[in-house]
Amino acid sequence: MSALTMGGSVMMGAIIYGKELYHFLKPRRIGVYGPTMVGKTTLDRYMTTPGEMEHVEDRTLHPKRLLGGGHVLPRGTKKRLRWEGERRVVQSADVGGQQRFWNLWIDDMVDRQVECVVFMTDDRVLTPGGKGYIDAIGGFEFLVDALIDKRWRYRSLRTRLRGRKYAPKNIWVIANKADIWWDDKANLLWQSQRLREHNIFDAYRPAMIRLQKAGIPCRVNMMATRIGWNVERSLMEMLKW
Repeated sequence: MSALTMGGSVMMGAIIYGKELYHFLKPRRIGVYGPTMVGKTTLDRYMTTPGEMEHVEDRTLHPKRLLGGGHVLPRGTKKRLRWEGERRVVQSADVGGQQRFWNLWIDDMVDRQVECVVFMTDDRVLTPGGKGYIDAIGGFEFLVDALIDKRWRYRSLRTRLRGRKYAPKNIWVIANKADIWWDDKANLLWQSQRLREHNIFDAYRPAMIRLQKAGIPCRVNMMATRIGWNVERSLMEMLKW
């Protein structure tokens, strides 16, 4: 091997190492929100350790704060993602989906200055009028209202000041549990890169249009966290945007 070739290999290795170090030291901050029992905790666990996941029965709960009212905000933790030779480090927190915790979604976004927002939904939105449908659509509209109108209960003066200028770089509506609702129509739309047209996203369209008009990009994707289908690919695609 010539000195020139060896030098090029060393330089390439240094570039790759530097890129890996950068991603580790500067993790992308993502926020995962959505109605209760939609799969947020399963996704959090999968990002920590990929594999076959057990069904999560318990709901994510947060204790009340001793001072100031409200609930304790969970801390974000680092996770490593790998997909087709690419590696990324993200920081996320497991935040509950019950209506009493919706304000924590905004607190988490502002406190960590979340760059990419994941709003998870599932097959319950295919049944209009049910409680799961109402919680999912109501939760998303709450999130959109808070981001656009800047109106929510601030935890502190610091949060108030940071919240006025905060906006995520993008928002993704992720239809989880695709192993349950996936059908021939979804497969055809997926193959033609038109998944957005699937009716699982219909109820979200008015709020997604509001985001677009407000200058906040909103895209859609799907995954099945329990079996690990399209999880890493979806997250990597989100981070590239």
